[in-house]
Amino acid sequence: MKAIVVSDTKGLESLQLTDFPLPDVRPRGVIVEIRIAALNFPDVLQPSGLYQDQPELPFVLGLEFSGIVREAGEECRLLKTGDRVVGMGQGALGQFSSAREQMCFKLPDCMPHDLGAAIPLAGGTAMYGLKYCGQLVAGETLVVLGAAGGTGNYAVQIGKALGARVVAVCSSPEKMRSAMAAGADVVINYRVEDLKERLRELTDDKGVDVVYDPVGGDLFDICARRMAIGGRILIVGFASGRIPDLGVNMPLIKSYAVLGVNWSLTAWHRPEISSRVMADLFDLCERGLVRPVIDKVYPLEEAKAALARLENQQAIGKTLIQVG
Repeated sequence: MKAIVVSDTKGLESLQLTDFPLPDVRPRGVIVEIRIAALNFPDVLQPSGLYQDQPELPFVLGLEFSGIVREAGEECRLLKTGDRVVGMGQGALGQFSSAREQMCFKLPDCMPHDLGAAIPLAGGTAMYGLKYCGQLVAGETLVVLGAAGGTGNYAVQIGKALGARVVAVCSSPEKMRSAMAAGADVVINYRVEDLKERLRELTDDKGVDVVYDPVGGDLFDICARRMAIGGRILIVGFASGRIPDLGVNMPLIKSYAVLGVNWSLTAWHRPEISSRVMADLFDLCERGLVRPVIDKVYPLEEAKAALARLENQQAIGKTLIQVG
C-alpha cells in the first residue's frame, strides 16, 4: 500500500510517500480502508522524535481517520466488515490501517467521510475535556487557548453548546474571525492585548472557571494566575513548544484543579467512557450545534506541505488528507 512513512527522526523533510506492508488484523482489531485522514499537532512532532508516543521505526504517520472496515478480528463485538467508521490509531496516512475496535466509532449515516474524519481526536478531546474532566456547566466562564486550532475550535463550539460564556484567545485577526464564527462571546488577540489584564476585566477580578489549554508556554503561565476559586485548568497539549512549570502553591491558594486531558489513553482503557463521549459529540453535530471546521484538503502526495502549514500554525480548523 501507499503511505507517508517515517523512517528516521530528522523532521518533516525526511518524510516519504512510499510502499509499506499491509497491516495485519488483530483479534480485537479491525482493518480500515482509509478514505480521509485528519492531521493533528502530534503528526508534526513524531517525525522529529518529539512526541511522547513514538512508534518503532519505520512507521506510518497519522492518528485520525475515516474509512470502511474491510476486516474485523475474531474477538470484535461492535464492528463488522462494511461499517463506515471514524477512529484514532497510528497509520492514518496509509491506504489501510490496523486499529483497535474500541478506538473506532460508527459514523452516522448523515455524515460524510470528510467531516467525520475531522471529529474523533480533536473533537473527542474537547468533549472529553470540557464535559467529563472539567465538568463545565452553563453560566461558567471558559477560556479557550489556541481557539482557532483543530481542537480549540471544537472547544469553543462545545463550550457554547454547554451554555458557557466563551472567551477565545488567538494570535491574529484571521484567527479571531474564525473563533467568532465558532460562537465565542469574546475574542482576545494576545499578541496586541494584555491577556492578564483582559481576563481580570472580563471576570471582574473573580477569575476564570475553566481554561482549555492546548498551547502551554506563556499563555498557561498567565491563566494559572487568573483562576477562580474552584476553577479547572485542562492540560491538552503544548503547541507553543514550551511545557510550563507550575508551583503547586498556586492551585492551593486559589483551590483550583489542574487536570490532564489524555483522550486517546482514556478511549484505549475506558471504552465505556469513550462511547459516551462520542455519542454526545455526534448528537451535537447532528443537531447543528457543533460542526467541524475544515481548513484545507490535500492529496496524499502533498501531505508534507500540509504538515508544514500545521507546524507554522497557519491552519484554521482541521487539515485533511485525501487518502482513498
